[in-house]
Amino acid sequence: MDTNSNNTDHDANESLSPTTSESRFTPDHSLDSNANAIQIDNTLNSSINVCTICCDRATGKHYGAASCDGCKGFFRRSVRKSHTYTCRFSRNCVVDKDKRNQCRYCRLRKCFKAGMKKEAVQNERDRISCRRSSLEEVESSNGLSVKFLLRAENFSRHFGAALDDANDGDCDLSNKRYASINDVCDSMKQQLLILVEWAKSIPAFAELQLDDQVALLRAHAGEHLLLGLSRRSMHLEEMLLLGNNCIITKQCPDSKVAPNLDISKIGARIIDELVSAIKDLKLDDSELACIKALVFFDPSVKGLNQPQQIKALRHQVLNNLEDYVSDKQYDLR
Repeated sequence: MDTNSNNTDHDANESLSPTTSESRFTPDHSLDSNANAIQIDNTLNSSINVCTICCDRATGKHYGAASCDGCKGFFRRSVRKSHTYTCRFSRNCVVDKDKRNQCRYCRLRKCFKAGMKKEAVQNERDRISCRRSSLEEVESSNGLSVKFLLRAENFSRHFGAALDDANDGDCDLSNKRYASINDVCDSMKQQLLILVEWAKSIPAFAELQLDDQVALLRAHAGEHLLLGLSRRSMHLEEMLLLGNNCIITKQCPDSKVAPNLDISKIGARIIDELVSAIKDLKLDDSELACIKALVFFDPSVKGLNQPQQIKALRHQVLNNLEDYVSDKQYDLR
């Protein structure tokens, strides 16, 4: 039996966790024969504000290496939760901005190679615990953490007339009537007011210039109405629940009345194209709250005075959602 073959098989099945000694990933013990080249590349990348792990834009030096917020958060979670990763391939996966979530083993290994230290995460946690209960509280100060966005969503619903009893999947439809055109318009007005209350509850929005606030609220009102309607109806079958407790079904209750027929046709499209998609993706309330924020903080909206600031807010929400989904997938394994 070839000795090299045995070593290769052993390496392929090896797992990696934050408890692994970082000394294995220093240049002298590197698994990569081009370790010196990597060290040079890392030095160059650091000087031009590039993440040494995935080559995204670095936001600073975190835990000993220049990195983006995404890789910073990944390394922090890996250390704190003591995750153990394995590579399904040859432990040489591409780790870049587009593929960094495909192999956690290779991403964590690259974090160690770049110079990240697990002790830095542990020391940081000790320091922060003296001021706040967790690092997540610091990051949520502008209201863009997943938990805060979910709270903002729940808070804003209290301004609506509906009790959102559709959430439990056992909605009592006996006291609900079919929506007329006037009912649809009334529900839209109500939901737009709720959108304003939702935005006002997010500190990052309150810090924007007034003109930018107005522009963002106007820009995607239609998308927010559809997203809210779909979320409210995701536990129902073949019907939509409006914010004023009226319902729209795919089958028109009175096809002789043209407006009712039009409402049912539009409702059928929303059910087939949006509600069904949310069900198929199994999106939870936290993910939907983040999607709402991603739609809202759109830097391409016309007339913005500070598009770069809004772009940074959207990027932060995207990173937080990415981290949430990554943890969720790991926990479901």
